[in-house]
Amino acid sequence: MPAPPEAPTRSTPRPTPTPTPTPTPTPRSTPSPESTTTRLSTTTWSRPGSVRTSPRSRSS
Repeated sequence: MPAPPEAPTRSTPRPTPTPTPTPTPTPRSTPSPESTTTRLSTTTWSRPGSVRTSPRSRSS
């Protein structure tokens, strides 16, 4: 006795539920750019000499 109904049932792959990504990198990404901008502005103000050296090297 042939058993074809069992073959197709096992052949069809069951759709695996895609795991929902946890929103962990979202909150971290927000404070990251803010802290970077604050550090950049602080470095530019604390080192005014380097800013004047940049245009001079380009002129020469």
